[in-house]
Amino acid sequence: MYDIPKEIKAKPRIVGLEVKELIILLVSFFLFFTVLKDLVHGILFIPYILIAGGTLFWMVMPSRNNPRLKNYMSLYFYFKRNKYTYHAVDVKKVMNDYLYGEGDHRE
Repeated sequence: MYDIPKEIKAKPRIVGLEVKELIILLVSFFLFFTVLKDLVHGILFIPYILIAGGTLFWMVMPSRNNPRLKNYMSLYFYFKRNKYTYHAVDVKKVMNDYLYGEGDHRE
């Protein structure tokens, strides 16, 4: 009798982008193509347009490493991180797992 919606937390989309992403894209387009346009030499204007446009579209694409985030969010978290926090990286993980891992792999 009653239809149960499949996606309760669906966000409104315009042209395949969420409203927040569309606003970020429009503000960035305005910044790159009106304000910063005067800082580029006339010979380099076409490469500037191509690189700036490609970068802006790359920013709203999903991140390769974390599909829940967009690339602009990944960059924000990268610059926001605490640079003084140390995280040990096990360089010889495979060898350590072989020598000291669960089960007896040694002869």
